Amino acid sequence: MTSRIEDRKLKNKAILFDEFSNIFEKLAQEARLGVPIIVEGKRDAEALRKLGVRGEIVLIKSIRGLRRSFEERSIRRVILLPDLDEEGERLLKLVKQSLEGVVKEIDVSYWKKLKIFKKLGFTQVETMHLLLERIRPRRSPI
Repeated sequence: MTSRIEDRKLKNKAILFDEFSNIFEKLAQEARLGVPIIVEGKRDAEALRKLGVRGEIVLIKSIRGLRRSFEERSIRRVILLPDLDEEGERLLKLVKQSLEGVVKEIDVSYWKKLKIFKKLGFTQVETMHLLLERIRPRRSPI
């Protein structure tokens, strides 16, 4: 029989797991609908793929190059998903500023939603798939 504390921890993990899963289900759905997702690097893209995100994932190689690539296309909306650390926040602001006027909507809502996971030590997009395993609720064996 589990104690009340274990039950509470399991419930909290289940809530976090559901929230995390919902964020990535919605992100995957948006990607399938053709919304490009902009990330910092190759490992970030690989982590998103491991979490089931298909569709276009764009790596930030240079801000100027990123802007040029979107100027050549008629993209109405992008999702910006840099790391959650200070460098990621700085990059978010720079990319957002650079793409204003080129892309109609620059969505940072997923980045904001993922910030709740910072308290678990998660700051890198490339480790998201590992966080999912860490917060997966499991009952202790009897």
